[in-house]
Amino acid sequence: MRATRRELLVGAGGGLAVGLAGCTGQLTGDGAAFAATEATLSAGVQADTGYSHHRTTEDTVVEEFERFGFTRRIEVTNVIGEYDRALELEFLGVRLQAAVFAILSTPQVRILGRSFNPVADMAPVEIAELLQERYEQIRDVQEDGSFETRVGGESTTVSRFTANARLVEAGRGVDVYLYISAAVEAGDDYVVTLAIHPQFFGRRRETVETLMAGVEHA
Repeated sequence: MRATRRELLVGAGGGLAVGLAGCTGQLTGDGAAFAATEATLSAGVQADTGYSHHRTTEDTVVEEFERFGFTRRIEVTNVIGEYDRALELEFLGVRLQAAVFAILSTPQVRILGRSFNPVADMAPVEIAELLQERYEQIRDVQEDGSFETRVGGESTTVSRFTANARLVEAGRGVDVYLYISAAVEAGDDYVVTLAIHPQFFGRRRETVETLMAGVEHA
């Protein structure tokens, strides 16, 4: 039997990138095209937590801006790394994705004195609102506390939310905890992390903090 995949969220990390455009580099007469460097989860943390790499995707956003009467086109590529914990149900040919950790790397930029990446100033609750607005698999997002932790060695704020996520193939929802970090600087990029797991696992703050601390950026 060919294995299928039932995911807690389709492209859990991908939803982070939507609307979080940024860029860095040199502006030309026609505009500019820029890409972030991928941020990853360390092999040691993957071994300790049982999470493994699922996929890395790129999300390209095109924006136009006007300055001093000139219009320029900027193409920005964000990189999203997605890791998960899953159960292999071999007798059914199914891999059940149970929990997801996603890392968004998005470039920083200032062109002609103006910043074009809003993620640097977005609080976790604003990112959660953006997710709910643009990503239909996540609904009923409610803030449920916050704490300070480190993402890749940088201190930041993490907000925890309750939400309902749609199980794609099952066509039903499950109550989840959603953890979103505020952006941290990493080289020429900003990094934002997201963790999500069913509420029946209980609150897994220690695991979430371990995952966030294990982020690496070249």
